[in-house]
Amino acid sequence: MKAVLGATATITTIFVIVLGLPYGALIQTALADTSALHGLPLTPLLTGSVIALTATLATTALGTIGALAATRCGRMGVVTLDMMLLFQLTIPHPVIGAGWKVILGRTGALPWPLTDDFTGVTALTFTFITSFLPLAYFAQRTALAPIDAREIHAARLGGAHGWSLFRLIYLPRLALFTPAICVFIFSAILSDPITPNIIAPRTPTAATTIWFSSHSYGNQSEEAWLALLLTLPILAAFGLAAAYYVRLLRRMPGLIQLIRTTHSTTPSREHAVGATTRTPQWILACGIAFSATFLTLATHRGITEGGQPPIGDAVMNTVGLSFIVLICSLALSATALAARATSGTHLGWIGRRLIDATFALIATAPGATIGCGLRIIATQPALDNPANPAASFAAVVLACLPSSLAITYFLLVYIGPLMSQGEYLTALLQGVGPIRATTSIVLPRSAHLLILGFLAVFSNTTVLAVPLLWVSTPDTPLLILRLFMLLDAANYPAALSISITVSLFIVGIAAIVGVGVGGVGGIGGVGNRRGVDTHWRKDHQPWQQ
Repeated sequence: MKAVLGATATITTIFVIVLGLPYGALIQTALADTSALHGLPLTPLLTGSVIALTATLATTALGTIGALAATRCGRMGVVTLDMMLLFQLTIPHPVIGAGWKVILGRTGALPWPLTDDFTGVTALTFTFITSFLPLAYFAQRTALAPIDAREIHAARLGGAHGWSLFRLIYLPRLALFTPAICVFIFSAILSDPITPNIIAPRTPTAATTIWFSSHSYGNQSEEAWLALLLTLPILAAFGLAAAYYVRLLRRMPGLIQLIRTTHSTTPSREHAVGATTRTPQWILACGIAFSATFLTLATHRGITEGGQPPIGDAVMNTVGLSFIVLICSLALSATALAARATSGTHLGWIGRRLIDATFALIATAPGATIGCGLRIIATQPALDNPANPAASFAAVVLACLPSSLAITYFLLVYIGPLMSQGEYLTALLQGVGPIRATTSIVLPRSAHLLILGFLAVFSNTTVLAVPLLWVSTPDTPLLILRLFMLLDAANYPAALSISITVSLFIVGIAAIVGVGVGGVGGIGGVGNRRGVDTHWRKDHQPWQQ
């Protein structure tokens, strides 16, 4: 009993540090003036929710289609698409919007078919779809990673072919990942105050309204109520996803093991032929062409027109901040893992899932709400003092911490989904040390998870920490704030130039990590390290291998 209470106290403390402080400040400020609730504009919240929902559904659908197509295509094409989307994944969403505005605007290289300028709700939805498409694509690729030839062959021997094979093998993995992806993307879109202001300045959204209210100095109660209301649609989406998972796991208790087990196979290289492979190859070709067009034109405009504003201090400060946030995330995640193990021992899978749900809630908490609450705390007279720089620095770290902590936690908890636990235990029984077994078995089979987690954490702590916009002044030498100043001044080419430079650095490191851990296939994707995967082909039989 004491162990369970200790684990509960640990998780509660982490939750209070990450979310309790900003939400406590918001609730206290909002209750100080309840009359502000009556005149709140609800149109921005409804508009932002509709845009976020539309973009989320479209993004998840396109990412899933791309991930499924990648399982049936050759290695080089998938590697090419992976590298382009990795590059796009590390570019901040407002900068992607600025890139599309440069490309499709009045003086752009390509025409926007709907209006004479790249603006409006449709343009904003299109920007969000292209911004979050890489995230959905890589998440679904990770979901499909454990599928191997033995499982496919066993299903075929049982009479499953075509769509029945898809429903039996692929659909359960996608069903396990899709709701979580949708909630995360929905929250991120709803919390973005910059992109709507760039692409659709006349369209009111909740995060943009909170942003302007925060900087009007004098509407703290209205700001607090708006920030709290922003949480409601995200909580509704989170509740629907949680109810879906409870029902799904009750109906299929062993479903969670689908991401924890894979087997070692060595199928011979086989060239896919016939009409069954034309559709995925066409999808892959369209994805490569679309991504290449955006990256090429955006890079060209950024290099030729962007200029080179001084960013050395911002980059160095951001790198230092990212390391501090990563250290804090690792320390808190390690503590949470110990509490998770204790809860699992005494409460079983229920204890583990409750802790997982807590960190999922942290991951989906709206950045605009967190930033607004931290701003209220940081502007208190006792803390807003030049003689007390530690308070300002703590607010900056807390602004970056929630999403990075959640990503680090899930990376540590599910570091083994793409490895064969049987092979790992067998290696230990044969006298292989844990470190060697981990480096030779765990890491090669977790390359996609490692790369995705590395990019997500690094991007969150460098250029995607939305709460930083609330707790820091625009002249603070941090990369996201320097980009914000350039975007606010409509210097889109300069913002593109800086962001592309940083993204090239991140993708270069990711490529080195991927090749070093898993070879070219470590980047190339699921089922493509040994050639073309033909899992869905009716004419492919086990004895052909």
